[in-house]
Amino acid sequence: MLRNLINKQKAQEREFMKYVERHERAWGMESYKGRPTLTQLVEAKIVAFWHPTSQNMNHTATIHKHIDEIDEYLTHLVWHSAKERVPLLRLEAVFVDKAQMVIKGIKVIYDKAAP
Repeated sequence: MLRNLINKQKAQEREFMKYVERHERAWGMESYKGRPTLTQLVEAKIVAFWHPTSQNMNHTATIHKHIDEIDEYLTHLVWHSAKERVPLLRLEAVFVDKAQMVIKGIKVIYDKAAP
């Protein structure tokens, strides 16, 4: 039981490191606004990896203190998808404590509009 838990954790960390390695190889010594360092990526509680929607861009990564920051991005997409063009970056993966998270559901709550 404990061995299975340890193996699962190691597998999650390997998957996280695949994303980190791809990011580092794609950018090398180049930078982009807000690019986290390798140390910041490895030590961050929450890391999001973004896939470009244009061939002129590379994958990027962001670090976060709260998952709510990712929620705000996704909510923005829902509310503004009909008004704006496709975003330049698409959320590809989110890791919390090096474990990949999946979106299990989205709930939209309706209320009467104020007169």
